[in-house]
Amino acid sequence: MMSDQELYILSYYRACELSGSILFGKLAFHTTIGEYRIPLTEHCLEEAEHAWRWTKVIKDLGRIPVKVTETYQTEYGKLFGMPENTLEIFCLTQVFEKRTLNQFTKHLNLPDTNPLVKEALQKMIDDETGHIGWIREELDKYARENGQGKLDAIMQKLEKMDEEVYDKLSNTEPFKTYFKDLL
Repeated sequence: MMSDQELYILSYYRACELSGSILFGKLAFHTTIGEYRIPLTEHCLEEAEHAWRWTKVIKDLGRIPVKVTETYQTEYGKLFGMPENTLEIFCLTQVFEKRTLNQFTKHLNLPDTNPLVKEALQKMIDDETGHIGWIREELDKYARENGQGKLDAIMQKLEKMDEEVYDKLSNTEPFKTYFKDLL
């Protein structure tokens, strides 16, 4: 049986993945750039699969996901606002996916992590690496065509913002207690 703290954390992960799926689904639906429709749709699918995986892990461990409405993406939105273009969306995604990889790796290395949770974390780490890859390729292409300066400025701004969001999350319960030795 999982603790209430762990239930909240896994439900938080679930909500963030679901939020990402909705975002990428909307992007895939609305993009005017034909070459992005396929990778955006695939990204949407993988995020939805991740949300389902967390739902299934929680269910298999005998619980029901708790409602989480304030996600990591919500906090990004408060600080950054709405992205104005594809470059900003890709930069936001790159920063977010790197943070997710880092967090999932930390969680995977916690002692006494349930094997079902470890399996889900490892699967998502593998998938997130692919997300970073295709977006990194698009960002590199942008830099080659338009110069590195604008890209670097956006990435620095977003990485600073991400640190602020992560620090805030790290100091909230149950994250502060559950990850006390890792955050």
